[in-house]
Amino acid sequence: MLIFPHTYNYRIIIGSLIVVFVILGSYTFSNYNQLVDYKTYVSQEKKLLENELSDMVIRYDNIKVDNDSLRNKLQQSKLNVAHILDSIKTLQPSASLLSLYRSKINLLQKENAAFLNVVSTLKTENNRLASQTEAVTQNLKVAKNNTSSLSTKNKGLATANAKMSTALDKASLLSIASLDAKAVKRVTKKRIVSTSNANKANKLYVSFTLDKNKLATTGVKDLYIQILNPNNNVVADQGSISFGEQSLIFSKKIKVDYKNEAIDVNTLITTDLDEPLTKGVYFVNVFYDNTRLGSTSIMLK
Repeated sequence: MLIFPHTYNYRIIIGSLIVVFVILGSYTFSNYNQLVDYKTYVSQEKKLLENELSDMVIRYDNIKVDNDSLRNKLQQSKLNVAHILDSIKTLQPSASLLSLYRSKINLLQKENAAFLNVVSTLKTENNRLASQTEAVTQNLKVAKNNTSSLSTKNKGLATANAKMSTALDKASLLSIASLDAKAVKRVTKKRIVSTSNANKANKLYVSFTLDKNKLATTGVKDLYIQILNPNNNVVADQGSISFGEQSLIFSKKIKVDYKNEAIDVNTLITTDLDEPLTKGVYFVNVFYDNTRLGSTSIMLK
C-alpha cells in the first residue's frame, strides 16, 4: 500500500482549522447575542426610567399647595426629578449607572409619597377649619340678629375665626394650653400650698399642657421656662441657650418625650437664696427653640 505523508498531514491541519473556525464562530455569535440583549435591556430600562420621571414631573405640576414652606419643598423635589431626567436623556448610560438612577428614583418616589401624605393631611385640616369658620360665621349672624347683648361673644367668635384662618400655617408647630404659675410656700406629698405673700414663698410652681398635634415631629423636646422678676431679671438663672443670632436666658430646662398626643407638664423652680422673692409682678414664659409658646404672670404682695 502506498502512503502519502504530506497529503495526510495537510488533511489534519485543514481539519483542525475548520474546528477552530467553528468554535470561534460559535463564540462570536454567542457574544454578539449577549451584546444585543445587553443593549436592548439598557435601552428598555432607560426608556422606562424616563417615563417614570416624566410622570413624576406631571404629578408635581398637578399638586396645588398654598403653604410657602411646602411649596418650596415641592419645587425643590421637582427640580431634582427634572435634573435626573435630563441626565438620563443626555448620557449614554450603562446597566450599573441605570441601577444607580433607579435607586435615586425609588428614594424620590418615597419622598413624593410622604409629601403627598402631608399635603393630603393639610387639605383635610383646611377643610375642617373652613367648615368651622363657616359655622362660626353663621353663629355670628344669628347672634347679631337676636340681641345686641351678645356683642362680647361675637368678638370672641371673630377672634377664634381669625385664629382658625392662620392655623394651617402653624399646623406643624407645638403649642401649649392651661399655663398656670404660682408662688409656693410648702410642698407635701399630697399637695402644694401656694401663697401670694413674697416673704413666705421660696419656690415657683409652673404647669401647662403640651397640645396634641399629629403634624408635629415626635421625639424628645427641650422646653425652657423663663421667669422675670419685677426688676426684669431672670429668677434662678440656669444659663443661656443660643438659637442662631438670638439667645435665651432661662430659669429651667425640661425634656419632654412628645408623641403627638397631649401631655401635662409641671415643675418646681427654687429661687436663689441670695435673691429671695420680692413684691411685684413676675412674668412666666415658656419657650420651644426661639418661639414663645405661652406666658402668664404672678402677683406677689
